[in-house]
Amino acid sequence: MISATKRFLKKHQRKFFVTLGITGGIYFIGKWVTWKISEMQERAASERTARENMKKRFHQRQIDCTYIVLSHIQALIQQLTDDLDVESIFANLQKAKQNNKGISSDATTNMASSNSESPNTTVNDNATASIGSIGSIGSTSVVLVNNDNNESTTSTPSSSVVLVGRSNESDNEMAKVTETTTHSQGENNNGSNSGNMSQETEVNSPISPINNSEEASKISKQKRIELWNEIKFKSFTRTIAAVYLETLLTLTIFIQLNLLGRYNYLYSVSLTERDREQSITVHNGSLLSPVTEKKYLAFIAWFLNVGYKEIVTRVSAAVESSLSSMSLKTELSYEEYAWLISEIRSKIEGNDNDGPAHKFFNVMMPENLSDEIRILDECGIDNLDSTIDSSLRKLLDETKDFIHSRDLATVLSACLKSAFDLLNQDMSSNFSSEDAISGEKVEKNITLAKLLPSITKEAHAVLNCAPARFLEAIKECKELQALSAIIYASFDNESEINLQN
Repeated sequence: MISATKRFLKKHQRKFFVTLGITGGIYFIGKWVTWKISEMQERAASERTARENMKKRFHQRQIDCTYIVLSHIQALIQQLTDDLDVESIFANLQKAKQNNKGISSDATTNMASSNSESPNTTVNDNATASIGSIGSIGSTSVVLVNNDNNESTTSTPSSSVVLVGRSNESDNEMAKVTETTTHSQGENNNGSNSGNMSQETEVNSPISPINNSEEASKISKQKRIELWNEIKFKSFTRTIAAVYLETLLTLTIFIQLNLLGRYNYLYSVSLTERDREQSITVHNGSLLSPVTEKKYLAFIAWFLNVGYKEIVTRVSAAVESSLSSMSLKTELSYEEYAWLISEIRSKIEGNDNDGPAHKFFNVMMPENLSDEIRILDECGIDNLDSTIDSSLRKLLDETKDFIHSRDLATVLSACLKSAFDLLNQDMSSNFSSEDAISGEKVEKNITLAKLLPSITKEAHAVLNCAPARFLEAIKECKELQALSAIIYASFDNESEINLQN
């Protein structure tokens, strides 16, 4: 039995070895496949966790960008309101209007009182009208003097306009306008009594006070025209500049903070524990030192100072060029208003194929080393020096690469379109009214003067923080979200880690 078994095994030993090898191979292959599947699952879970973590960090970074923009908008509101103070001009016009009404009312009261005191005096209607116009000039007071047979006169203050009445036989003759000057006169050589005497000097022409009144009226009217033109230019400049300032400020801050967010995220997920511990020792938990981050973020001061002035200057020039020939009485439809805004934008941004971004390179960031050092000197954050090391230099160069890219031109055009569409939507209510019969809204034309109060108030709506409708419209722009994601997720481990050196 044993010998038979040995013969059987010896006869079929090759088959047994093959079977055993195949079975063992299958076992080990199964184990290896199971291990690889487990490893792939773990890797997929790790990558999914990393993506979720990056997505969470990215969204949190966008929220941080929004809050930073809101904090800087407060400074823009104050600066823009002070430089383009339209409300004070409106107040001056209202005050001047009320003063004119008050002066006219006082003159009318004085004339009525004088007429009641001298009932026997007859005044020609034309003369009365002339005096009414004179009395509205300023401090001139009108007094009626009745020259009867006893030559009794009423007392008149100095530099006052006097209407001299005639006797009954000359009632139909127009009264003369005279100017009375009171002065002190000493004792003369003939031994006359000393005292104050009233000397009446007739004006060469009886219509000269009227001419002075007309001249003063013309000067006042010219001043009002100048004030209204100033309101016209400043109201449009302030609102349009507010749109550009908020849009460019948002883009600048989103680029800067997403660039810093990429470095922070890279530190948290891409370095080994040993490299991370070493980085903590050197840079307090970041690929970039706190000093470098502070210096980099200080460059937003360039936009808030130099960029602000440049934008306001460009917008002001475009507005004056487009509105200088337009009268305040010009009637506008909504289509004509939208075309006017489009014309102003084209003068600011240009009509070339490069898009508007190239016109704002020097607005968002300084273009040369001397300006960069000047900004660091002027900021003086924690007594930081104005040197630009290799890490800061790389950040600035990368920021400028994004600013000069065609992607930013596309993003800026899309953001400006969203903001100006919202502006036009807000202004469209001025060009419609409700029909009294049908109750439906119908389009209407309004004059440019009636549009100015609405366009003035719209600047506050653009830079309003609660609710920040314009900021939300810019922030929700798909092109800006895509650019932020590209900046945040553009990893280059070798170049990033070389920032340590």
